Amino acid sequence: MKEIETGINLDHIFDLRKKFTIIGLTGKTGSGCSEVSSLMTKGFKNESFTNPKEFFRESRGKSFHNAHRSHRICYNYAQKNFNSFAEIKYKDVITLFILHEPIDYLINYLKDDCRNDFLASSFPSPDFSEQIKDIQKLSSDFSMYSKVLKKNNLLNIKKDYNYTELHNLFFNKNFNDFSQNLHNALGKGNTDKALNYHKLLQIITNNLRKTGKTFESKLINFDHVFTIVEFVNYIIKSHRKENHYTQVVINSLKNPMEIMFFKQRYSAFYAIAVNTDPESLKMTLHSKFGGKDELTERLILSEYKGDNDKDFHCQKVEECLQLADIHISFFEQKDVDNKNEETRKLGIKYNPCFTWQDQLLKYLTLIDHPGLVQPSSEERCMQLAYTAKLNSGCISRQVGATITDSDYSVKAIGWNNTPSGQVPCSLRNADDLLNNINDNKSFTIYEQTESNRENSDFQKVLKENYEKKVITNYQLLKGRNVSYCFKTLKNSYSEGKNQVHTRSLHAEENAFLQLTKYGGTGIQNGILFSTASTCELCSKKAYQLGIKLIYYIDPYPGISKSQILSIGEKPIETRLFTGAIGNAYFRLFQPFMAYKDELSLILGHNIKDVVTQLNEENKILKEKIKEFEEKNK
Repeated sequence: MKEIETGINLDHIFDLRKKFTIIGLTGKTGSGCSEVSSLMTKGFKNESFTNPKEFFRESRGKSFHNAHRSHRICYNYAQKNFNSFAEIKYKDVITLFILHEPIDYLINYLKDDCRNDFLASSFPSPDFSEQIKDIQKLSSDFSMYSKVLKKNNLLNIKKDYNYTELHNLFFNKNFNDFSQNLHNALGKGNTDKALNYHKLLQIITNNLRKTGKTFESKLINFDHVFTIVEFVNYIIKSHRKENHYTQVVINSLKNPMEIMFFKQRYSAFYAIAVNTDPESLKMTLHSKFGGKDELTERLILSEYKGDNDKDFHCQKVEECLQLADIHISFFEQKDVDNKNEETRKLGIKYNPCFTWQDQLLKYLTLIDHPGLVQPSSEERCMQLAYTAKLNSGCISRQVGATITDSDYSVKAIGWNNTPSGQVPCSLRNADDLLNNINDNKSFTIYEQTESNRENSDFQKVLKENYEKKVITNYQLLKGRNVSYCFKTLKNSYSEGKNQVHTRSLHAEENAFLQLTKYGGTGIQNGILFSTASTCELCSKKAYQLGIKLIYYIDPYPGISKSQILSIGEKPIETRLFTGAIGNAYFRLFQPFMAYKDELSLILGHNIKDVVTQLNEENKILKEKIKEFEEKNK
């Protein structure tokens, strides 16, 4: 009887992924980060994800989609491999920084000192009198944890390497409960309390990145920008030293430099953006903040864009979304059913949507085991747009776009850039313009004329912001090219914020024009993918060309949907993109080895084609003949 060959355990090959993974969640307030983080801490629970049998049951008499087959593969794998994640709540980290000072510091800040910080952010002066009473009830626990923090010098852990003490404190349920009680005291209650609490956290985190101190906002120092995430990194290290595996989710990161910190630090770090469509988010925030929409909008705008372009320390969710490796759309089951029905009505090749839980399951599986399933059509097309955006010479923001037909066959790719034959802004130097160096016509007749016209507004702004400041900050430039944005300069003294003065074509516009320029086919009922989202001008072009569906990553802060896309006889459906893009696209979908080889090693089989079998048998036969001849010489 032939002996059955034993397979090989390949766990060691995947140990690096399984034993060390850091997930950083990002997204707007109310987008669903807390729900995603909470699910990850529970590990695999059957009731959390859609059982593939449900898809089979629903598809009786219909075609079973490949996306459902992919889900079944991920579901079956996760049942055996999905370990729970340890959660690092950003607000718990802030609690440790608050504890570093006596409780009186917090109370005095809430009584008076915070007012100037609120007003500086264009927010009404707060009244924290009720919150102070609730905080005072926690004074005993506050003092106890403050002593533990200082006794073990935990905020200066790099000096003493007290990882065990840090781990025992931060991941202790009693501390977690105290931290929650402290934050409840700061924000629980009426609408004003909730709004003031969220603004207070914004201010405190900005202070720590700006000055390194919880309640200090004036001594700005770029050296402190990583104050919070460096400490988060120590918490991760403490977990790694105390556990045989480390899978950590950070809830949540809202500063782009903090995301870049982890991207540079860990190859096993993934930034996951949790997105909610604008209408649903608006309803969530309306409910959360009791209908105070004007103040809520101000709060969210500050979180989304920061208070100023130069404020490196601020929350800037807009930039965080652009840095995300994976995008999850916060779809509940009812949303999924609606989206799937809309796709069928649009006449576009059906690619089913999934709930946010099932989306998460796919990417956690791929982080553990790259290449287990393939990219979706949407991911493939958005990845092309994401790659294309790197061609952009715009110094403000790079955007890419892909246009496909209704079967996701690519027809055009575009990126925001100057018209073909003109020099992009990134390659122009303001010093050349000021010194009348116009190599290969880098600068327009208008720019040359205005920069040489004595005391013109253009010349004044150019000299003030480039000539003088380049001289002053020459050492800091360290050889950087001094590009300048014509639109920003022109708008600073003329019409205000006028998009007409941008030198670049938009990415979508560039893709549309390619179809005309190179004689491409029409795109009636086609699909548009944008790494941002379409503005009013590009929306009109998309409508005119017959686009039926637009996938986007970040909503354009305009009125394109309500004013253009959603009206008329052929409204355009807009949809948040779900999937992996950028470097993560390759890291998640590129397998460690050919899957056939992987299965062969595990199962221990050795299936050979007939020719190979005959050759081996022939080789054995020849050896036997040779032996026989040797014996009978």
